[in-house]
Amino acid sequence: MNDAQICRQKMTLLLQSHNSKINAANDYLLAIRKSISENSLDTLYQSLADPQLPVDEIQALEQQRHQLLEEYDFSSDHAGFEDCVAWCDDESGRVSDLYQLLVKNLLELQHVLQVNSLLVSKGKDRIRRSIGILTGVGKGSDLRGYSSKGESIQQIGSRDIAVA
Repeated sequence: MNDAQICRQKMTLLLQSHNSKINAANDYLLAIRKSISENSLDTLYQSLADPQLPVDEIQALEQQRHQLLEEYDFSSDHAGFEDCVAWCDDESGRVSDLYQLLVKNLLELQHVLQVNSLLVSKGKDRIRRSIGILTGVGKGSDLRGYSSKGESIQQIGSRDIAVA
């Protein structure tokens, strides 16, 4: 076996494992997102009590990737990774396919994280507004109400029921 074939075997196993862990993270975060968007607190607490986010495993796989790239004299950045994939892949394109799948899965993970963050932020804002309405504490610019004509108005130092 030559170096490219050995690298191909190692890279294939690494990418398969990496894709598996990223998919697990995506599935877990999608379950969290579903719980948040449905206001299902029981499901959310259950998911958070038993976290299935393989962060340590993903970090270990990243370390293995860096070691593999160094072993074959490729830089550990994105370009080096692509160069290594191109060098060690064969006619079947299996390594390249796994690499493209990893990129797709990572982009999906990034999207899921952004959406979850947005949902949490909106929930926090809703809670702050509710507390402000109930207590009368908060910035006047945050409290908006409605006139008898249905027009949006700013509430200044008031706890008008129209805010609710």
